[in-house]
Amino acid sequence: MSVQPVPFFSGALYARKSCFVYLPSSYESTDREYPVVYLLHGMYGSESDWLLKGNAEATLNRMMEAGELGECIVVFPNDGGYGQGTFYIDWYDGTGNFEQYIVDDLVPFIDETFRTIKDKQYRYVGGLSMGGFGAFSLALRNPGVFGAAASLSGALGSLRLMPYPKFARSEFPRMFGPRHGERVQAHDLLLLTAALHASGDRPHLYFDCGKEDYLYDYNAAFNRHLDEIGYPHLYTEYSGEHNWAYWTEHLPDALRFFETCRIKAGL
Repeated sequence: MSVQPVPFFSGALYARKSCFVYLPSSYESTDREYPVVYLLHGMYGSESDWLLKGNAEATLNRMMEAGELGECIVVFPNDGGYGQGTFYIDWYDGTGNFEQYIVDDLVPFIDETFRTIKDKQYRYVGGLSMGGFGAFSLALRNPGVFGAAASLSGALGSLRLMPYPKFARSEFPRMFGPRHGERVQAHDLLLLTAALHASGDRPHLYFDCGKEDYLYDYNAAFNRHLDEIGYPHLYTEYSGEHNWAYWTEHLPDALRFFETCRIKAGL
């Protein structure tokens, strides 16, 4: 297994960006194509967080060697910003097209550069905290791109109900605009899941949260919402806080969920 830094140009941001890419042990010795997992970092983080703070490389190696996880390519992107946290959306004030950067630039680049299975059933996105929101937002807004999403301690639920300062500091109005405006509604996970459930075009969803986490109530409420509308999902509660000890411990749970999706898709 190997991890390598990979630079690329983003037209959406008109800037050179970089990510880390994990390649499974068989990549250089075969010509097969692989499922892809995108792992998003949290607020004020970077593309190296999952690797340096979350022990992701060792977790992937261990799970693949033990047969818990099929071989896959794993991409660790930057959120596209400069440290302030972007929530992986196109900002209301025009600062940056951070959703387009992921969906229209990064995903096609990875598919062109590496031997990936170019099918949403084998393309998954997960993240922690802000990245948990980003994973769900990206998948629910782009169900033709991602077949499944996973959130660890994510800022999930209705943006209309979340207090601006707590969840995105002073940047929230710049990101989403007026609290009850069209941009907020377009990224409201309650509205998105209700609309997709009615259409039948539903990404698979997994999320968990620590009971001592300050975002626990939002995750529990989002679980109740999905139960009420009948959206199939998997939700688990554990003991834990909003920190790297929790995310490192429970990254395998998200990866096992993606493995279940891969098996169901027939690979």
